[in-house]
Amino acid sequence: MKTTRWILCLLLTLPAAAGPLLKNPGFDKELKPWTCDEGKVIPDPEKKDNSLLEVTLDGGVFGLSQPIEWPADWKKLTVSFRIKASQATEKSPVQWRLRIYDKAENSALVAAAKITRSGEWITVKQEIERPESNPESIMLESNRGEGTLWIDDVELK
Repeated sequence: MKTTRWILCLLLTLPAAAGPLLKNPGFDKELKPWTCDEGKVIPDPEKKDNSLLEVTLDGGVFGLSQPIEWPADWKKLTVSFRIKASQATEKSPVQWRLRIYDKAENSALVAAAKITRSGEWITVKQEIERPESNPESIMLESNRGEGTLWIDDVELK
């Protein structure tokens, strides 16, 4: 009986959300439920059984977004994704940013970095804090850089 109570107590301390916060993190043959006007899902040339998102930067700009349900009792989450750029250098980097939007479409910039190397996958993993407003969606974006980006395995835990 003590074991049963202990297990029940342990289960009650687990976070309320059981499933992933983002759907289709690996762009499995389609973009939905993501939206990205500048991107398209393509077969991964390096892994035949994988799909990824290819984005053509238009003046350095793109936006990849999806609605989220951030559990109210979670103060921090970890975002992770893989990204590769075709034309990033120290002198001409590609800048990515992560924004969280609320219902009124106000945004909070929660993470950002520059890609300074071309042709190799970079794995990003960063802890982000819950904005004061109630998060409704997430957007991975760029405001600087040229060429093509490839993105895969976008997760929020």
